[in-house]
Amino acid sequence: MRAALAQLPAGLPEARAHCIASALIARRCSAIEAQLAGTGKELRDLFTRGDASWDDWRADRAGIACARDADVDLASCCEGKGF
Repeated sequence: MRAALAQLPAGLPEARAHCIASALIARRCSAIEAQLAGTGKELRDLFTRGDASWDDWRADRAGIACARDADVDLASCCEGKGF
């Protein structure tokens, strides 16, 4: 997961970063691991002083959907899904 996250460009809006990160994790690892990473991050935010958000969780799910098509550009797909 760290290798996938290292590919994220700096300065992305949070929802776009969630979408692309989940897509990269799903492609590099698996969709289940991407779901666990996104859910774990939001749970950590909920129980710490983080910013837990349903929009972030929705962006994670959109990214996983984008990752299913190996030929799609992830940033474009996330943008097309509103993230």
